[in-house]
Amino acid sequence: MSALANPVPRVDASHTYDADSFVFSASLTEPIDRAEVQQGFVKLPETGGYQFAQVPPFQLQGIVSHSGGYSQVAGHPNSDGTGAITLATAVVENINVLDILTADRVVGQITTELAFDSDVPAVSFLGTRFDNLRIAGQPIEIEPHLDILGPKPDNDESYFSDGGVFSRIAHQYANIKRMVGLPKWASDQFVWDPTEAQRQHKMNLSLVSSVSGAPGKSFGHVIELPFFGKIFLAELTIALEPVNAGPRLEAAGPSGNEYYNYKFTLTMVRTELDGGASGELRFAQPDPDGGGKGGPQPPPINPSKPKR
Repeated sequence: MSALANPVPRVDASHTYDADSFVFSASLTEPIDRAEVQQGFVKLPETGGYQFAQVPPFQLQGIVSHSGGYSQVAGHPNSDGTGAITLATAVVENINVLDILTADRVVGQITTELAFDSDVPAVSFLGTRFDNLRIAGQPIEIEPHLDILGPKPDNDESYFSDGGVFSRIAHQYANIKRMVGLPKWASDQFVWDPTEAQRQHKMNLSLVSSVSGAPGKSFGHVIELPFFGKIFLAELTIALEPVNAGPRLEAAGPSGNEYYNYKFTLTMVRTELDGGASGELRFAQPDPDGGGKGGPQPPPINPSKPKR
């Protein structure tokens, strides 16, 4: 009997898929008391597959509205069966917040690919974008930075010990700090400390380098508007989370290190309202896990000697 021309892809039984996504959430205190909403939440089963949610048009008493959107998550082996691909997408159309912040379409999308013999995923933000973002009717120019993570680090090195990644994040924070008249809250919040990022296993950054054309104050991915509040664009959090939650964690191999998975959370638009309304709104938040069986805790680095 001749061999099969297209063998069935290999699936690593130890791989556990994990991804979720939602289209819109709101938590308001004024002028509506504690109005809390979440729309279009989907979560991927641990075995992979596909989940999809369509969200109908929505309006919250003139404070915020959109004309609908969708979220999707998918997980499956790659084409040659040597790894797993995870996709998370969130799309929302015709955003309107207090007739000040508007956008025709906002798309957040993350794809990760993890080889079964690897601990570190490759990551892509292809498809992520803002269409016709405006503030008070003024078009906003956005400088995206979808490749801020660069390619997957060589030799399965952690993103948390890649000097190139750290250098690009440091440059992003430095651009914010250079803004003349930077508000104190922003000066306190946007402090890049690579040692602390490693200690907490968390990095906060953005897929937007800068915005221009907005009223108010703009610095990096942030816009601050009097009588409205703050707008944060394409916020990305990268975290390493223990694979086994609970009071005890299983050790990884003879080193005794704990196993960790990468987690990428992208929020395309987040507003902290402090004017005609108070509270927080989030639009388009995909959140895929970048790992399966996980990798050991990254070693500390010497921030004074970044990898070139």
